[in-house]
Parts: sequence; C-alpha cells; structure tokens
Amino acid sequence: MSKPKQIFPDSDTKRWLSKEAEVWRYVPLRTLLLYLDGSLFIPSVGKLRAADPFEGAFYEEIAWFNDAFAKRYGNDAAKIDEWILKDLCSDSERHDFEINKQQGSLLVEILRKHYLAWIRRTRFAWCWFHSYRESAAMWNIYGKQGVAVKSNVGKIASMLEGTGRDFIFGKMTYVDYATGVSTEFSPENPADYQLLLRPFFLKRMEYESEKEVRFVTADSDSANLGGILLKNLNPQDWISAIRLWPKLTCREEHSIRKTIQHFMPQVECSKSELLTGPDEPVDFNDTLDEDRGDLKETTWKEVQDGIPVALKDV
Repeated sequence: MSKPKQIFPDSDTKRWLSKEAEVWRYVPLRTLLLYLDGSLFIPSVGKLRAADPFEGAFYEEIAWFNDAFAKRYGNDAAKIDEWILKDLCSDSERHDFEINKQQGSLLVEILRKHYLAWIRRTRFAWCWFHSYRESAAMWNIYGKQGVAVKSNVGKIASMLEGTGRDFIFGKMTYVDYATGVSTEFSPENPADYQLLLRPFFLKRMEYESEKEVRFVTADSDSANLGGILLKNLNPQDWISAIRLWPKLTCREEHSIRKTIQHFMPQVECSKSELLTGPDEPVDFNDTLDEDRGDLKETTWKEVQDGIPVALKDV
C-alpha cells in the first residue's frame, strides 16, 4: 500500500498542505449518494478538458518540455519515443517523420502532442476546493440543488492509501496563459520543474478563485468510461461534515437529512445559511404544508373542500 505523496515540500510554505487543511467538494445529490454507498468516481483529465479546453495542456516553450522529458525518463526516453511513434502516431505522422528526420523540432512536436494526449487519458484527478469556510461562488457554480462535502487533506490521504493505488496530490498552480507570465510558476524553479510533465496541476489564472487541490492517480486508458470508480470506501473515514443547498425547502431538507443520517448517523449535517439573508421571508406555507400533510389528504378524501367529486376520479 502506497501513501499519497504531496508534490510540494514543506519548505514551499505557500503551496504545502498540512493534514488539517480543510477542503470541500460541491456536488449534486447523485454524487453524494455514491459517496454514502462507499464509492467515488474520479474523472480523467481528458474528461475535465470538456469543461476547460486548456486542461492538461503545456504552458511553456517546447524546449522546456524536451529537457524535462529527457531528465525525467533518462535511459528510457528513447524507448518511450519509439513506443509513441509506433503505437500512438498515425501513418501519415510516421511518414512525415521519416522524410523529415533532420527537423528535430518536428519530432518533438509530434511526441509532445501524443504524450500529453496519452497523459490526459491515463491520469485521473479528484478535485477539491481549499478553504476553511464555504464559498458562495462554488455553491452557484457547482453546488446548486446539491451539497457541499467537507473533509481535510489528512483524512482523504488516509482513505486513498487504503485503495492500494498510488496517488500524488497538491495545490493547483495558476498560470497566465495569454502572456505566458506567472508569478506562481517558473520552469527554472526546481519546485515547478516537475509540473512540466504534470500539466494537470497547472490551470489558467481565470480559475484561481477555485483554490483547487487535486489528488491524482494513474491507470489504463479508460476513454470510454471517462474515469475510474473506486468502491468499498467507508464515507465516515473521510467525510467530516455535509452542508445542504441553502435554498432547500423545509420538507426537502428534512428528507435529505433523514437519508444522510441513515448512512452516517454521526456526521454533522445541516442546511447552509450562506445564501440566506437575515431578512429573507420565511415560507410559512411550506412549513404548514409539512405539518398538515395528513390533514390535507384527509380533506380531499372526505370531500370537504367543495371540489366536485367527479373531478377527483383518477
């Protein structure tokens, strides 16, 4: 069993994560039910690319990629090049390569394109929002009609260790793609050099408000499935608290909390008050309907509401 490894050292005080670092996932109810059943789905980086076309892309000059590739794979680099050319490239690309062998830059471009495409198919990222409190923006973008699941880095790492898979994790580094300039990322920084072949830990500056933390693993190409499904995971081992969509009615809140408590009777579960202002009117009809449901049904059956009986015949 391999313990998940953090990609940044504790000397990198800005990006290193303590075990107590709080994280959140804003998900629809169907995803929560999957968690409560002991399962979780981790999408491929390629699937995440559907929402952000720059996901898993390379953000620096090709020379940096070439250098990082050679240093990372050492004596195996030539074998990997040969495998990419044989198994991933098209016939036309192989033909172009044969007649343009002297153009080294062309070869590197072909290899980089297929290497990154393969990485996006075989790397799977579980994404979290890093904060010690809820986020109105995250509720509106990802959590509408759903829930916010709270945990911390230590609990998640311990749970993932039990899967028998190798995981790495860390904060996302945000890059200004338009200018190529970033105060957070430099290929000459030893801590950033590793990201050259791990672009799934890089994202455009436009997403920096998400303060994302990712747990990433590798597996075979699951393009048809778009991710991997992990099972037999006890939700009580990693879920610290659950917040419900703040716009739920009283009846909806009651039903969802009852379901959650069936699976996790000890978990802290409550409706979020983040988007509910102090002057927001109370829906008394909703409260009364919940209390008077049986009475309304009896009135209907006993024909005491003045509605013609014929209209009530199914």
